[in-house]
Amino acid sequence: MWGKRSRAVLAFLTGLAVLAAGCAQPRAAEDPNGPIRIGAAVSDTGKYSIEGRAIKRGYQMWADMVNNELGGIKVGNRKRKVEIIYYDDQSDPEQAVRLTQRLISEDGVDFIFGSYSSGLTLAASAVTEPNKRILFAGGAAADTVFSQGSDYVFSPLTNTSRYTESALRELAKRGVKTIGILHTDEAPMVDVQEATEKLARELGIRVVGTQRVPTDANDIRGAMTQLRRANPEVLVEAGHTLMGVLTVQTIRSMNWTPKYLLMVQAPTEQSFVEQLGAATTEGIMAPTQWHGSAQFSDKYFGTAADYRRRYVERYGEEPSYMPPSGSAVALSLQLAIEKAGSVDVEAVRKALLELDVDTFYGHIDYAGPEHPSGLKGANVDRPMLTIQLNGKGEQVVVAPKENASAEIVPMKPWSQR
Repeated sequence: MWGKRSRAVLAFLTGLAVLAAGCAQPRAAEDPNGPIRIGAAVSDTGKYSIEGRAIKRGYQMWADMVNNELGGIKVGNRKRKVEIIYYDDQSDPEQAVRLTQRLISEDGVDFIFGSYSSGLTLAASAVTEPNKRILFAGGAAADTVFSQGSDYVFSPLTNTSRYTESALRELAKRGVKTIGILHTDEAPMVDVQEATEKLARELGIRVVGTQRVPTDANDIRGAMTQLRRANPEVLVEAGHTLMGVLTVQTIRSMNWTPKYLLMVQAPTEQSFVEQLGAATTEGIMAPTQWHGSAQFSDKYFGTAADYRRRYVERYGEEPSYMPPSGSAVALSLQLAIEKAGSVDVEAVRKALLELDVDTFYGHIDYAGPEHPSGLKGANVDRPMLTIQLNGKGEQVVVAPKENASAEIVPMKPWSQR
């Protein structure tokens, strides 16, 4: 959540965005001989820099595939290449507002690729909505992003309200009876906390403690001490990657090993294992939007395994779910443009609502205004996977059972690592 000052500044900047909506520069898409220009304000610096750089890689992998392998996106009877204009939003919602307005007013883009974090996406949407530009939220999954009634925000990700679902259902089958939750004060992580508590009650799992900490906290020992006293069998941590690292460092320094540790973001990033070591991270679980072993495919990126191979060859490391999320949302833009035969924003928006396709990322079917969930523009029916890190630091799918390649195992005590 933002403080009062941040919300006031954001409201002021959004007001400027509305005033500027009628005086944006000519759209680059209107030149049939030029590239389709897309704007992306992502986090190269700040607290979301790890995730921001990851999603940026996904956007660029898609752009390079389109330009170098396809010769461009087919628009009617011609092909047009794509160009992405990147700016660093510094993980700051006020900066996200400024840069999104700049992309529209000065750079003349029609389509915006979003940053990681639902908070930054909500900030950017305050600009894209009055300017009638489509915001592709490749890094946002909070229900609150899609419950605002926006006509111009789309994301292929599974919503945060389902993040811990497959893990909790499997753990309930194993007889787990208690759970504790540590979460940051950001909107998506509050969504995770609330949904986790609700599902736990439905499954007969007792929530014995919940601790909320600031997203930029650098000392969470007090919160962890309270949770340790409650002694939950499962500890759920909902925060960004840096918070995940801090959580593991803190519980290890306390010599506390919950039987199961489920973390919302950090274990999906290779940097998490590199920083802490494979022995330390062994046994930690995480929900993930995507995995290279998933049985997904399309005619552009191939299978999920093909996408993983591309990424490893290019960047020399395993992808988290963020790069494929970025590539997937970009691919949906491509498919919508091809379906519409046009780069007209309203024609593309209509085509997005009509998409019902299988991709290397899984199925994409954006909810329309009549969907009973009320989450317009979200990919609401997409399931979530759960991975667990093994002794080599590798991700292994452990839930849901039909997608699992291994069984969930309890955490080893720190003294046995």
